Amino acid sequence: MSNADKNAEKQPTVSLSQSVVVCVLLAMVALVVRGLIYFRVEDVLHAEEAIQGLMARHILGGSVQLFTYGYPYLGTLQAHLLALCFALFGSSVVVLKWAAGVESLLLVVANYLLAREVAGGERRAGLIAALLTAVGPLYLVEWSLRPRGGHLEVATFSALAFWALLRALRSAGAGEESSLGAARRWLALCAFLLGLGWWTHLTMFYAIVACAIAVVAWGGRLRGDIRAVAVALGCFLVGSLPFWLYNVKYPGRTFGWLFSMFRAGIDGAGIFGRLIETIRVSIPILLGGRQTESDLSFGVLIVLLSLLATIIAIGAAIAAVRRQPERSVAKTTDGSPASMPSREGVMLLVISSVVALVVFVVGPFFSQIKDPRALLPLYGALPPLMAIGISRLWDAGGIKHQMAVLVLIGLGVVYLSGYRRAERGDVQPRVQADPVPTNLDPLKYSLEANEINLIYTNFYIGYRLAFETGERVIACTDKDPEPERYPAYAEKVRAANRPVALVVSSRMAEWLEADLKKRGIGFSVTKVQDFRVFHNLTAPYRDYPSGPQVCVPVKIEVGQYVGRCWPEGTFFVQVTVTNQSSIAWPAPPNWRTVQLTYHLLDPKTGRMVRHENQRFSLEKALAPGESATVAMEIEAPGRVGDYAFVPDLVIEGIAWLSAFQSDLLDKPNWREFTVAGTP
Repeated sequence: MSNADKNAEKQPTVSLSQSVVVCVLLAMVALVVRGLIYFRVEDVLHAEEAIQGLMARHILGGSVQLFTYGYPYLGTLQAHLLALCFALFGSSVVVLKWAAGVESLLLVVANYLLAREVAGGERRAGLIAALLTAVGPLYLVEWSLRPRGGHLEVATFSALAFWALLRALRSAGAGEESSLGAARRWLALCAFLLGLGWWTHLTMFYAIVACAIAVVAWGGRLRGDIRAVAVALGCFLVGSLPFWLYNVKYPGRTFGWLFSMFRAGIDGAGIFGRLIETIRVSIPILLGGRQTESDLSFGVLIVLLSLLATIIAIGAAIAAVRRQPERSVAKTTDGSPASMPSREGVMLLVISSVVALVVFVVGPFFSQIKDPRALLPLYGALPPLMAIGISRLWDAGGIKHQMAVLVLIGLGVVYLSGYRRAERGDVQPRVQADPVPTNLDPLKYSLEANEINLIYTNFYIGYRLAFETGERVIACTDKDPEPERYPAYAEKVRAANRPVALVVSSRMAEWLEADLKKRGIGFSVTKVQDFRVFHNLTAPYRDYPSGPQVCVPVKIEVGQYVGRCWPEGTFFVQVTVTNQSSIAWPAPPNWRTVQLTYHLLDPKTGRMVRHENQRFSLEKALAPGESATVAMEIEAPGRVGDYAFVPDLVIEGIAWLSAFQSDLLDKPNWREFTVAGTP
């Protein structure tokens, strides 16, 4: 009899009725924890969440939507759930946020089922996994209240797909013909869930790869069963059908986006540095040792404690399956036989986690290092994996039993520390370095009082206003700082046959006011919160009022330079910058000062090698038509090869001028150089 069969015959350490009661209690605790974080941090609406809410309203109105506005990789499963919640409870920010919060409880259930399956039927491991999900790291709880489509849903689908696959592998290994039929059905369910997750968000890729490896490595009879493979493929296509319909209607749009993202994001020269930054920044966020977007952790001890507890728990799970033959007669602390964790299950979770980390480190998602949302699917693998390890330590008795208790206490300290020290300001979107207010009611009332319903404004304000006013106010947000997600709004604002209002931050107002006066356009200005509302314009203002835009055009001339350097060496080049715009650039230390910098490229592919580099001050104000020459120091990469630098200008914390004059980065402006092997 196999270990899996022996495990299935063991009496569970917790009765079914007790499991149900405990799961209900955990769900209640999870809601309390999410309520705490909601009122402390997450009761503010973000633009991406507003877009999901707007989609849900449009779906209720009969609009067919397969992918989120402006996101060719993000399905609309959550938007349809939100539409149902709006139909039942009304459309509001509270319903929008808490629909996601309640939905996140499905991950608690999924991780319970997965951990129990991996543990050979032991309910205690499932309950520990459910506990680590219900009362989890701050990052998990924060994202449980963010209806931004796809992220935690992928974690849930991953956990359920792993659970179904393990049941398929167990049935296939039973050796009976009837069990092969059960294995096919479980594999079909796994494939359907993988397909549904693939439509929901492309990070389902991690689970798809892990499941494919598991079937090839441990599939046994299932692996060579053509019928099972064909049915599984069909179920995957059914689950992901909206994805394929979308990419037929818009030929290959998702794949084009994916290719462009990876082409721009993979940088082999910086892999080691990326790995270090991931361990230093992203992993502590994932484990609860620091807050998303924060420059500071919750303390070195908390970060180390989160890492240590996780390593011990995962290490214990891996060690248990490595020594499995020796543990066939293992006993629990009360002398009863111990359930054996599934070798395939543990390795499946490890493989999925490794794939996710590798893709994050080498791919385009690394740009999200302070908000590593591409790693959120790991919450469908880490809690069950850690629960297996903790449960094994618990069964071992002696010092290992005490270690299990300490790991649970340590994780509790980490999680509670995160809940206590979380700051709303760290997750608040910012408009040109200024945080967006939590409450936009004064701005909404001002717009309504002045009968303003069409505006130009920032991405982070425009979509919130559209949702919170029931689309009575709609905005063109252009590329400030994100592209338009719903072009219909921009088209309506731009097509207006009357001057529309402009809502900008106080920083942007200085540029905008100067530009309006230069054009001879009269206006009224109303100050609301930290915004300036320009209205009653005497003539249409058709340009998007993104302040730095008035600082272009600009001319950049590069002088002679040494075209050869050693790894990590430097060389100087004279660069002349001419202000060809209609306004003066202020002198340092004014916050609107224009600075010179550069980007490093691969001259053969155009791939960005290093985007951020040293800034160089122009040291004086530049009136229209005036020039300044700067000795710019180029720092070479640490790897031998051919490179190119391209000069750019930046207003720190505000914008790159190349965003408004794209030809600055065109190939004729690249300057090539070679990095040789020795000085």
